[in-house]
Amino acid sequence: MRLTATTTWLLALLLVGMGGCNQPRFGTPQDAYTSFHRLVKRGELRAAWGALSQPTQEALTKRAQAVSDASGGAVKAEPLGLFFANVPPPPDVTEVSLVREAGNEATVLVRSSGNTHEVRMVREPSGWKVDLSASLQP
Repeated sequence: MRLTATTTWLLALLLVGMGGCNQPRFGTPQDAYTSFHRLVKRGELRAAWGALSQPTQEALTKRAQAVSDASGGAVKAEPLGLFFANVPPPPDVTEVSLVREAGNEATVLVRSSGNTHEVRMVREPSGWKVDLSASLQP
């Protein structure tokens, strides 16, 4: 069987399209949460850190510095390590649905292994991000 030029072209487009299926996407709150979860699950922690909102990153950076200061410098002020260290892999997510969206803020409902919780999302110039800043307040 001989492939025609059209068939070869369609096959190439299909392969390119499939290659992008697991790429992080931040165009919607649901996609952004799903991408964050997938990055954490795969251990791509630097990329997962980038999926957190600026206020979340700032709060974690302050917390890491406080831990370092309290230890007299024995613990390095590494917020990425502090946030992701000794954390078991997250359970598989079965559904992420939009609860509400208003302007640059949204809430998604995350279902996994019989658990359900809401997660706040914020839109930043680079796309939607997971915002945990309220839960990080002392």
